[in-house]
Formats: sequence, C-alpha cells, structure tokens
Amino acid sequence: MNDSNKELRYYLCLQRVLGAGSDKSTVILESFGGPEHFFHVGIEKVGQTGLLSVKESERYRQFDLEYADKILQICEKNGIKVMTYSDKLYPDRLRNIPAPPLVLFYKGEFPDVDNEPTFCLVGPRKISPFGARSAYALAKRLTQAGMTLVTGEAIGGDTAVLNGTLSFGGKPIMVLPCGILCDYLPVSRALREKVSVVGSLLSEYPPYENLKRYHFEQRNRLLSGLALGVGIVEADEVSGTLITARHASDQGRDVFVIPGNPTLPQYKGSNALLRDGAKPITSATDILEEYIGNFPDKIDLVRAYQKTDGSGKKQKIQKKSDKSLSNEAKIVYNYLDKQKFTVDDCIGTGLSGSQLLSALTELEFEGFITALPGGFYSIS
Repeated sequence: MNDSNKELRYYLCLQRVLGAGSDKSTVILESFGGPEHFFHVGIEKVGQTGLLSVKESERYRQFDLEYADKILQICEKNGIKVMTYSDKLYPDRLRNIPAPPLVLFYKGEFPDVDNEPTFCLVGPRKISPFGARSAYALAKRLTQAGMTLVTGEAIGGDTAVLNGTLSFGGKPIMVLPCGILCDYLPVSRALREKVSVVGSLLSEYPPYENLKRYHFEQRNRLLSGLALGVGIVEADEVSGTLITARHASDQGRDVFVIPGNPTLPQYKGSNALLRDGAKPITSATDILEEYIGNFPDKIDLVRAYQKTDGSGKKQKIQKKSDKSLSNEAKIVYNYLDKQKFTVDDCIGTGLSGSQLLSALTELEFEGFITALPGGFYSIS
C-alpha cells in the first residue's frame, strides 16, 4: 500500500469520527500531526484533550480501516475520486474557510478553482419565472466570459444556473447535500449525469449517504468557499440562499444580488442583503469587472456579450413586444430615446433607485437591452 492511499484511509476514518462540517478538523490535524497519529495515540490521550464529544469518542473506539476500504471500493467501482485536506488538488480556498472538509468526493474533472475565475450563483427552489430566466441568462453570460460556475442541485434556481452554464458548453461544479450515489431528486438524475461528464459533482459525504436536513447548511459553506463571490438571484426572508450569503460574508467572499421589486416577497431577503452592503447585479458586467483585473487572460468582456448559440455562431436578435414587462420596465424602455445609454440617462423616469435597477435588470435579462462594458447599455 502506498503512503498516499494509507493516509487517505485514515482521513476517511477521521471524517467518520467527526462527521461532515466539523469545526474541530484542523485543530485535530494540528494537534496530532495528521489523522494516522490521531488514531494511534489511543482514546485515553485523545480524551485528555477534551476535543471529542461522547458520541465522537464512541466512534473513535469503533475505528476500523475496513470501513475506509469499503468506501474506496465503492468509489472505484463507480468512477468517484477522493481528495483529502493534504492533497495538492485540494483548493486553498477551502483550506482557509472555517470548518474545511477533511475529505471530498467528486465525479468528473475537478478544476483548479484557485487559479480559475470561479463564481457561485444560486437561487431558491421556489423561483419566479423572471428569476429563472435571470439565473439562466446570467449563468450563460458569465460562462461565455470564461468564468467557472458553482451551484447546488435544487429544482428551480440552481437548475436554471446549470442549464444556462451547459447551454454554452460550460463545466459547472454541482455541490451535493448528500452522497454522489444517493438518488436525491430523481428528476435531476439526467442533469447530474451530464454535469459529471462535462463538469464535476462534488460532495463531502460518502457515496451512499442519504440526505439530512442539516446537510444543506453544511453544503452551502462549500458553495461559497469554492468561489470568489456569490450571486443571489432571488431570496425571500427565509430562503436557504441567505445561508449561502451568510457563509460568503463569514468567509470574506463578495456577495452580489439581483435587485427586485421591494413589494414582492421573493425579494425581501435579496433587498435586505443590498441594504447590508451587498453589490447589486444589473448585468453580468457588474460581476465580470470585479474580477477581470485578477484574471485578464481568462475573463473576456467582449465575448460575454456576443449573441451566440453556444457554437460561436451569432444569432439574430428579434425585438419583442413590451407586453410581458412589469410597469417599471415598460416605463424605462419607453423613456429611452438613444441607442447607447447609462443609468444616469434614466433618472428622468421618476422611478426610485431600487425600482430603476430592477427595471434595467429585467430589460437586460429579457433581451430588450444589452449591458456593455463600462456601465453602458444598448437597446437591442
């Protein structure tokens, strides 16, 4: 047995003792110099540190490398790879968050997220039609520009993000709240399979571990931890996406939010984040300009706004009737009297700042206007 595989087995056993999402993982690694020594010193010395709870101590006593061997056999049989906290592939972005995972399971090709413009985009399960279109369009545009997107698996916002990313040949990272072989959300089975081929499925749970309610919050810290920043498409007052935003703030990540009508419930949480200092998303440019300075060779603003079908061929743009628009969006659209304009050119509409940003976002995602670099827009 090579040393790396031997260490992997001990890491699997240590994660079994502590459970996923434990804030003791790095303390134990530093105190004992690695997972193997942690098990070799015995329960008496480990108990003297006071690090383990009663349940964790009981799992420590049940230490058995055969458990790790069974997990590795399942992984090998199903094409699942494993990385640990000490592996070179393990992202530094995750190493530096509170409670970093000791072990990660993945299927597909896991990218070098530390050296990629990686961004997390999430939305709620119960998403509005406009929110779903926004998530799809924003994900597609960020992908066109060269960003790698991270999201979850929830039906609704996350699905729209994944479909938008895949529509342009992107390679998304889907982070699961259960084991990779757990058939959570059977309706998403085909989407999971596609992501595992072109992108990567990622989980900190053993392959067959079933979903538990508290897994979502544990998972959400990985969504934000992998990324430079987090974009919130929609969030009501109790949305799970707010948990991801909170993790992002705790981890020192940027938080971006699509502004919405303050009278609509699906924007109560979103607008609260904006009041607390989150950055508004009026177009993909707001995100791209934040990171292009660090990734000038990987983010392409011009490519982001090319109208293509995913193969690089330009598509014709057809102007729509404004009947589908909200009243605020109609006001702005009918007010515009020049091809190229800025937000300041729309002040005469009489709308409040939040209403104006929401209207411009709607017009951009519905294809009535196109966001351009430098804070400009163009009528499509």
